[in-house]
Amino acid sequence: MSRRTSGPMRGLTRSPAGGLRAETGVVSLFVAVLFVAFLLIAGVVIDSAELRGQRRALADLARQAARAAVQEVDVDFYRLTGTVRLDSDAAVAAARAVADRSGLGADVAVQGDRASVSVGRHVAVRVLGLGSGSVQLDASAEARATWGVSAGR
Repeated sequence: MSRRTSGPMRGLTRSPAGGLRAETGVVSLFVAVLFVAFLLIAGVVIDSAELRGQRRALADLARQAARAAVQEVDVDFYRLTGTVRLDSDAAVAAARAVADRSGLGADVAVQGDRASVSVGRHVAVRVLGLGSGSVQLDASAEARATWGVSAGR
């Protein structure tokens, strides 16, 4: 059994071996460490949820822009040859118009009946914004133009 001391040695107890050991502050230190750990975990959860939502929105925007691009079919070429081909200038303009409505620039590539769109943005990391405070997110999508109903595709 240990005995408490009084006077200037208050807060110390005698161990069974006869030495003195400190007891004060151990619980406060434990609570402080747990609080910091809880804040870090909460920060990771909040920031990852925000980034996941922003990444999903960015991917949706890329898909919308790609779909807008493939609607610009070169009708005259199709009538002459029966082959679907995109009007490159109109397809690029349509895809960029969709991205511009969201305040983003888009890299658009058109080849034959396909269009691919890449968009990106910086997203602020609110809780754990150590260092730069933002993360670059990128998304891309590709679409293919078809004419009429295509079964099994």
